Amino acid sequence: MAIEFTESAGKHGFALTDALRAMSDPEIYVPRFDAARVQGRPDTAAWIGRSRSGTRIEVFGFLVPPRTVVVFHCMEARPKALRRIEEQS
Repeated sequence: MAIEFTESAGKHGFALTDALRAMSDPEIYVPRFDAARVQGRPDTAAWIGRSRSGTRIEVFGFLVPPRTVVVFHCMEARPKALRRIEEQS
């Protein structure tokens, strides 16, 4: 599987390796967390997991068939996001 880590995903100080760590062993995974905000883009998936340093992070991305994930958001998990994700899992 290919992973694309966008510039916006890194703006909170986390790297691709942090997102991969959280995504590979998630505490929570919601494949359809939010509707796409860009026309023609797949719905947003959400992962909650630990970064390389152990920080609990939220990772948002979308799946592009057949085997690509585009990660566009990665930051320390916020209470608001955690509530929404936990309600859907």
